[in-house]
Amino acid sequence: MFIFSSCTEKIEDDDKTTMNKEEKNIVATWITYQEIKDIVDSSENEYDLNNNINNIVMKLRNFKINVIYLHVRAFDDCFYKSNIYPISLYCTNQNNGKKYDVLQNFIDICKLFDIEVHAWINPYRIRNDDHVNKINKNTLAYEYIENGYNERLIITDNNIYYNPAYIDVQKYILDGIKEILYNYEVDGIHIDDYFYPTRDENIDKEIYKSYIDMSGFLNLSEYRRACINSLISAMYTIVKNYDENICFSISPNGNVEKNYNEYYADVNKWLIEDGYADYIIPQLYFGYEHEVSSFKECLSKWTSINSSKLLIGLGIYKSGNIDIYAKSGEKEWLNNTNIISRQLQDVIANDISGFSLYSSSSLVKDTNNLNLKMERENIIKLMEIYES
Repeated sequence: MFIFSSCTEKIEDDDKTTMNKEEKNIVATWITYQEIKDIVDSSENEYDLNNNINNIVMKLRNFKINVIYLHVRAFDDCFYKSNIYPISLYCTNQNNGKKYDVLQNFIDICKLFDIEVHAWINPYRIRNDDHVNKINKNTLAYEYIENGYNERLIITDNNIYYNPAYIDVQKYILDGIKEILYNYEVDGIHIDDYFYPTRDENIDKEIYKSYIDMSGFLNLSEYRRACINSLISAMYTIVKNYDENICFSISPNGNVEKNYNEYYADVNKWLIEDGYADYIIPQLYFGYEHEVSSFKECLSKWTSINSSKLLIGLGIYKSGNIDIYAKSGEKEWLNNTNIISRQLQDVIANDISGFSLYSSSSLVKDTNNLNLKMERENIIKLMEIYES
């Protein structure tokens, strides 16, 4: 039987006593900021927006989706009303300039379909380019630049991030989470794989030197993992202190070793120890013939750590496309129409707690991609079988 666990919800009976709501299977998808932009741009008014969201959610229900990871903070801005972050341009209709509270609209619609909404944030990412002069003036990052605190930012060739080692950066991120919790009836807080974007030793040279001068004993890699662990633990604590039934989840890279060695994300610790996450959703966007990271091999590594707090992220967006990173297996997704359904069966066979599909547009948009159409049909059939 295909039984998934979720964060336990509580409901009140007529006598005002609490009881556990029946656990339900977790069948999830991500809705990205690009997909939200498309929804907003096609909405001339609030009625249009709600209608467009409603149509998408109805289609997602065909796949038994019951959890949505909604991208509410993709950069140093937001898709909701905030006193901390400026509203995202992607929340603004490009034709008429109307701004929408996308998070609230999704919550309202999803309630009608009994679908959970988990607020998905990128804690550190400021921009997806290196244009410091384009940083929004209403952000903490701009204050840092203006006051000469450039060391609090990590600037790479194609991205700008907050440096997770600084306490004021962590407070900024945590305050943002509190704001969501206190103003919106979300079912969860979700973060993805943006931790340290580079192994360059210069990005935190100043603060690491200060740490060593204060008798710090961790090497640089250990220090960076400790910084990430500190923030992850604080996020989890804030969520649980607000409401223990709200979920906190993390979606790291699909490669266990890369997380630990390159991104300084100690996924083993988060899976094994309490106080870090309700569940981890590794992005296993690989085929079976992937030359570097095959799905089977990666799945085995993750389940060997701790499968009880594990969901699996599946890359349905690759269906019908060439995957150049798979090297000799680059045409696997092009030549097969049942990769996702096979992966779902592997999830089931390993007694894993559920899965999430990346991303929603691959499930709901009209397409001429025959492979994707077949994968969709396979998912619907498989979900019907295991719900019966």
